[in-house]
Amino acid sequence: MVSLSIKRVVSVFILRPTKSPPPILQQLQPHHQNNAYQVALFRRCATMPTFPSHWAGISGSIEDDDANPFEAAIRELQEETNLAELFVKYCGGGFDEGMMVLRKCMKEGLHVDVSTNRTKGAFGGRIIRVYPFVLTLPMDNNHSPEEVVGVDKSSSKTDACPSSLWSNLEMKGTEHDKMKFVDVDTEFLTMTEPCVPSLQIAFHHATSGSHLELAKEIRDWEKDRVNGAAFLARQAVTLAAAAHTSSDSNDHEHADDSKNKPSTSLSIAMLRPSMIPIVNVMNEFDRRMQLKEGIDKVRDDLLHSFDEEVGKCVDLGVEHIQRYYNEWQLGSSITADSKFVIGTFSRSSTLKLILERILQVLEQTKLVKVVCSQSTPGDEGELMASDIPDAKWLPDESFKQQIQQGNINLVLVGADCVLPEGKGVVNKVGTASLANCCKQSNVPIICCTDRWKLWDDEYPPGLEDIFELVSSNLFDHVLVPSD
Repeated sequence: MVSLSIKRVVSVFILRPTKSPPPILQQLQPHHQNNAYQVALFRRCATMPTFPSHWAGISGSIEDDDANPFEAAIRELQEETNLAELFVKYCGGGFDEGMMVLRKCMKEGLHVDVSTNRTKGAFGGRIIRVYPFVLTLPMDNNHSPEEVVGVDKSSSKTDACPSSLWSNLEMKGTEHDKMKFVDVDTEFLTMTEPCVPSLQIAFHHATSGSHLELAKEIRDWEKDRVNGAAFLARQAVTLAAAAHTSSDSNDHEHADDSKNKPSTSLSIAMLRPSMIPIVNVMNEFDRRMQLKEGIDKVRDDLLHSFDEEVGKCVDLGVEHIQRYYNEWQLGSSITADSKFVIGTFSRSSTLKLILERILQVLEQTKLVKVVCSQSTPGDEGELMASDIPDAKWLPDESFKQQIQQGNINLVLVGADCVLPEGKGVVNKVGTASLANCCKQSNVPIICCTDRWKLWDDEYPPGLEDIFELVSSNLFDHVLVPSD
């Protein structure tokens, strides 16, 4: 059910790279010299019922006919700009091809809740939930459309120069009376003209914090693509606590006063928007910091909560695996050489604990072994196999073949996010294909996860490239411990 206390809107930030950053940016941020951007801002008309004469991105309400925030964002772009036509011209093909390229240039960030004390009574005083997107225009004249998004255009090229083409961006509709491009780092993030609430915060979310100045330790943590969400969430708590402790001033007072820069904990959350334990625990960290609780207590409480919730998840997973093992033992096709083979996918510290426990519980039988799918891209399955005693890994296709041949008895996977009301599970790319293989081969597949991974929104979070949304119906069980 959609909460009536929340007004859901989308906001799209249109970015174009500049040929060279302004001199001041070269001095302040030399590491951005080849990566400077301008953002398109649109001033809302004075007659608009909400936030008149305020600068904004391309924005609008999510309507009943919109399948999700992404489709709402695409609709708003078509209603309020001529970008669809420009992308068609850029590709030199038809409308469908132009829209395909436009869609591939879009990226969704973690949603932002604008509190009622900042909405100025708009939308009946409801919380405004902003689903932010960034649309990066391919401005480099040295790259063709197919190099930008992988489109094969050998038979149809456009003579239009990208930089001159995007200069033809125009407003449509009646919501805005002015448009301008401004430099992101030197103008937009510090602008004092009236903007819709949390505009800069939404921009940081849309761009996954790429324009934030964060500690090297946090940036190094952000690059981790081999460890699971629970492991990284624990590290996030430690990093946020360290950043808060080392700050000369109160991190949250500064963030609240400036209204343009998020706290360190919320910055960490937006870096990995698909890993919901990180998002949830950083939101909780931020909430408790605003209540002025002691940093040591908050850190220790959250780490203890992780241990407790993971412990419940391990107990639940082991219980279900033992049931399948007992059923297997009663089967008529068991021989002296038979093994109960548990397959797994990607890398998860929680699944590691489950598998270690089940191997300990059934150690005397010597009948259980673990096989890990390689889990490309990233090959996390190889690391998972090294984490578990006597486990081995197989290439993904060989792993599926073993399932199809009946050589794997049960598949166990984790999750990075569990949507409400059975609307799906977010996990590593390849999970859906694996689950379909299990279904077709009549091999049970279990998704086991803890409560920190429960998502509280009806729409899935923005998905990083290595994640996908998997239908809950593909799993025999989605196991989440009860309260």
